[in-house]
Amino acid sequence: MIDAMSDTHPDRLARLWQDFLTLPFPRSCYRQPPVGDDLVLLDSHLAGCVSSALTGPLDHRRREALRHGIATLHRILPALADDAEASEYFTRLRELAMLAAER
Repeated sequence: MIDAMSDTHPDRLARLWQDFLTLPFPRSCYRQPPVGDDLVLLDSHLAGCVSSALTGPLDHRRREALRHGIATLHRILPALADDAEASEYFTRLRELAMLAAER
């Protein structure tokens, strides 16, 4: 078992990404986005950037997408606080995006 403190940055990103892939997208976020943002699109953009970060350096476009997406998540997470499933999902996505942006 790998101790979390000894994980290298790429290992940690890869491990968290694999864990994230098992999470279902929150049902409440499919219908009418609770915060006015298209959360399916936000998830898709950020997931693509994280996936790209696992295979190599990010280009300027993906770095900007991460920057914008992280800012959006910081803004909307408080509005998701009453929805445990959505809050956990998007908190984990934000963590992944922040790790990917550091690569």
